[in-house]
Amino acid sequence: MRREPGKPKAYPILSHRRDAWIALAIAYPIFLLSFFVAAETRGRTRWIAYTVLFAVGYVYMPFNSSASGLFVYPVAMLPFILKKPRRALVAMGAQVSGMFLEMAIFGLSRWAVCVGVFFVVVITLTNLYYAEQEWSNAKLKLANEEIEHLATVAERERIARDLHDLLGHTLTVIALKSELAGKLITSDPNAAASEIAEIQQTSRKALAEVREAVLGYRSQGLSAEVDRARKALATADIKLICDGLPNELPVAEETVLCLAVRESVTNIMRHSEATEVWMQFRFRDGRLHVTVADNGKGGVKEEGSGLRGMRERVEALGGRLSIQSEVGTQLTIDLPQGAATV
Repeated sequence: MRREPGKPKAYPILSHRRDAWIALAIAYPIFLLSFFVAAETRGRTRWIAYTVLFAVGYVYMPFNSSASGLFVYPVAMLPFILKKPRRALVAMGAQVSGMFLEMAIFGLSRWAVCVGVFFVVVITLTNLYYAEQEWSNAKLKLANEEIEHLATVAERERIARDLHDLLGHTLTVIALKSELAGKLITSDPNAAASEIAEIQQTSRKALAEVREAVLGYRSQGLSAEVDRARKALATADIKLICDGLPNELPVAEETVLCLAVRESVTNIMRHSEATEVWMQFRFRDGRLHVTVADNGKGGVKEEGSGLRGMRERVEALGGRLSIQSEVGTQLTIDLPQGAATV
């Protein structure tokens, strides 16, 4: 394009030239329409609109070198869309190179083009900084959502395990006491009434325990759990011998052991046909070793959901659980001692 000295072609409002106003009337509506389409759409339509934005800038700048500012808008938006800093920088570099190339080919005003280049570089780099912050916040939000999801899943699993252990044990006791009350109701009505009263008490307690499991299990202490186990086993004519019961344990360890004792006693009452049970608690080499053994028939080959839940709780505290079931059954739990005292 041939330049005409003395004609301020960069400022159509001062040039008083019809072709400058016609170029302005054609370029700016197309630019505005493409800008809004690029901002409000996604996918292929957005990229077509971006292509039109850049094309309008290249086609119109030879008619008006001050129109180099048009390149600021599409390049400034790219950091938020490309989502990779390197791509945004490459796009900015290509745009700046194209502007200088047009300046050289068409003899455009260096001042006008350089001002446009300055704003393209500054605004793109600034928006790149804010875009990176936005991406970081988005990643952090996704990470938090994933953590919340995993916490929800873990809580559901905890409730499922605890309900299995709590209700399994309680319903076993209720079944045994109901059977005993049925046998005593004709021969010893008073004893049968006493068993029925205990069944009612156990049922009410089970409701409270279910609420506790849903809200978050709160153990009453290992000693209380062992006492309940002794009474429950006595209902099935099984003797419990306990040795080395610790006086104090960290809450997490005590809760895991309470549930382990409950699950073990439930399984013994249901399946073992044992007459004696031994529980032993020992601190050795900075760890707590717990053994629950019976003199029953043994033969445990597969872990049910209760034993799997027990293993998961123990391993979550950095412990180990093992089962031997050849002659009788012996369950061993090995936990880090932590702050426990005897």
